[in-house]
Amino acid sequence: MSDGTGERREAGSAVWWREIRYPYFVASRTLSLTGDMAAVAAITVHIYTITGSGAAVAAYFVVRLLPRVLAPFAGALGDRVELRRLLVLCDVVCAAVFLAIAAIGPPYVLLLCLVFAAESAATIKLPATRTMIGRTVPAEKLTAANGLVMAITSMGFAGGAALGALAAASWDYRWALAGNALALAVSAVLLSRLRRAEPEPRPVGQTFFTETRAGLAAIRANPVLPPVVIGLIAVAFAASIDRVALVVIIVEHLHAPTVWYGIALGAISVGVLAASLTATRWRRIDQGSDAFFRLGLFAQAAGHLTMGLAPAPPVLLAGGLAAGVGNGLESVCGTTLLQRLVDKRSLGVIMGAVLSWSFLASAIGSQIGGTLVDLVGARWTFGAAAAIMAGCTVYAWLRRPSKIAGGGTENSTEARVSSHSGTRDERE
Repeated sequence: MSDGTGERREAGSAVWWREIRYPYFVASRTLSLTGDMAAVAAITVHIYTITGSGAAVAAYFVVRLLPRVLAPFAGALGDRVELRRLLVLCDVVCAAVFLAIAAIGPPYVLLLCLVFAAESAATIKLPATRTMIGRTVPAEKLTAANGLVMAITSMGFAGGAALGALAAASWDYRWALAGNALALAVSAVLLSRLRRAEPEPRPVGQTFFTETRAGLAAIRANPVLPPVVIGLIAVAFAASIDRVALVVIIVEHLHAPTVWYGIALGAISVGVLAASLTATRWRRIDQGSDAFFRLGLFAQAAGHLTMGLAPAPPVLLAGGLAAGVGNGLESVCGTTLLQRLVDKRSLGVIMGAVLSWSFLASAIGSQIGGTLVDLVGARWTFGAAAAIMAGCTVYAWLRRPSKIAGGGTENSTEARVSSHSGTRDERE
């Protein structure tokens, strides 16, 4: 006879998002992502309008990139402090900076300095948001939580960029920045409604830099982590080298109107959104996160190869859709694996490292992509990207573990290795 425990557990599981006030977190991320992308697009258009220089625009992106180099240390900060307060503080700082830009319309050099200040706060916030999920969401619900965040990320990037470009072209770029400041202020209020997320206990006397080094060393210590980390970073690099090649294939090889470029990007976004939303609902993805991570890598390799060989626009769109689905699976499952397998005391360090290295890899790939198209052509560039993704798939397959943490706790303590003591972390 059942004592009702199972039913109560299932009912409690069904409302996990309410118990940890996750809707506030999702709403906050939606606002801040949309506002940030609107600001990026608006500032990009504004800088090119006032300078007419591609180099000036490139310098703006370099300034945005510089703080990301220190993201592992920013992640370590999130490991040591209460996360709700840190996230609210980052949003308040960013809101104040963008409000200042909107109010004074600074000259180019001062604009770059203010952007650097905002990006520094954003660099602290980015790994902290992933750490907040890993610290507060039940282990069996991590895939659903990450899928939802990935879905709003894809929508926020597309919608925010469109709004920012429209504001800069139709009115004044500062309207987009004022809107971002307002979005960030509302985001801070929403974040303040979350429950407190205290840091994990740590050894007395451990310094900030020692902790950062220990967190990075955990990537090598846990045999499951290198394929995930390498996959996330290498695929970001490979996907970015195709950006220029996609336009060239559409115009020069398929002889199609340039509108197909936007349609192709839309197909990729639809694929990401579909995979992310599926991950929030389909329990099997949560239970087989490692297998679906490898499937995501394979789908991206197949999708990019299809795009590179496409004889007609519809085939190109099919490849883009497959690549988007793969990207969604890889990102959601890869993040889930890190959150499950990493010692919670080092989660921020590793999240910061992976996010910053992926960002840097994407920036470097974008620079290499144009040169590669000139040297070997657009189709071969897509082939090179697909080869890198296929290599990551093979590596992840060869290094696959016999057991890995799934939706429950069966293997989570066996797979998680402490980066501080080298012993298995038995705490749940």
